[in-house]
Amino acid sequence: MAKNAHYSGVRPEVYNQLRDKLQTMGLHLEGNSGNIKEKGVSASYLYNPEAESLEINDVSVGFPASMMLNADSLIERMNQMIVQYGGQPKI
Repeated sequence: MAKNAHYSGVRPEVYNQLRDKLQTMGLHLEGNSGNIKEKGVSASYLYNPEAESLEINDVSVGFPASMMLNADSLIERMNQMIVQYGGQPKI
């Protein structure tokens, strides 16, 4: 089942730090919107710098990433990173 994660207070520097961290995991966010389909992880994302919001939708994790994490644990990692860098998950 695909998961979604939405964030507020995501200033451009927060978004850039998240992108850098995800890149170390082999996931690349190119620009402010697009789709990820790498290493078994797929999702769509939309970052709005004016509204300081980030939406990551339809997160799913398949092989080979599923050997180390699932969609819930990936979203939990992103939540921790966003909070660490100054943003907030929307509930």
